[in-house]
This record gives sequence, structure tokens and C-alpha cells, in this order.
Amino acid sequence: MELWTIIAALSAVIANVISVFFARRSLRKADAALEQSRVQAELSLQRADLALAQAQQLSRESLHAHWAIDGAMSAIAWREQVLGLYDRGLSAEKIRRIMLLEDGGAGYEASNGRIDDILREMPPRPRP
Repeated sequence: MELWTIIAALSAVIANVISVFFARRSLRKADAALEQSRVQAELSLQRADLALAQAQQLSRESLHAHWAIDGAMSAIAWREQVLGLYDRGLSAEKIRRIMLLEDGGAGYEASNGRIDDILREMPPRPRP
């Protein structure tokens, strides 16, 4: 074999070794980037889960506040009706009879305030 053939073969082997070295190095970098991407995706999913849990909690609290406000408004309207009928001269028993005629009225007094308790502090009406 000639010297030039040996040098050409040796340089081809060296070039292949260098190519394999850089290919392995690139593969390691790609693996590291892939692992970092996987970790970031996992962290993103955890943050999304936390955001969803927080949104669900806020939704529950908002719904509870909505029902509390509706309940208070219902109680206020009930008391206004009772006092309006009282101002017209009706007794607690007559007011109760009227209020029980409403759809679902039987449960209203227990949840919105007993008529006797509402009228307890009212001054007596003058007799006509």
C-alpha cells in the first residue's frame, strides 16, 4: 500500500470517529433538552391542576355567596310582606293564614322568620 492510501484511509477513520463523537454529543444534548421539556410539561400540568382547583373553589364560594344573598333577600321580602299586612290591621294569625296560601308558603315561616317574632317588637296598633 502506498503512503497516500494509508493517509486517506486514516483520515477517513479519524473523520468518522469525529462524526460519531459529535453525533453522540448532539444526542446527549437532545436527550437533556427532551428531559427538560418533559419536566416543564409536568410542571405546567401541575400548575394547571392548581389553577383548576382554585377556580373550582372560587366557583363554590361564589355559589354559596349567591345563595346566601338570595336567602337574605327572601327573608327581607317576607318581613316586608308581614309588616305590610300588619299595617293593614291584620293579626299575626290572619297574616299566617294569608302567607301559607302562597306556593310553598308552609316552609317560608320556618326559614324566613316566625311571624310572631317579627311582630313582637311592633307597637300595638290603635283600635279603629
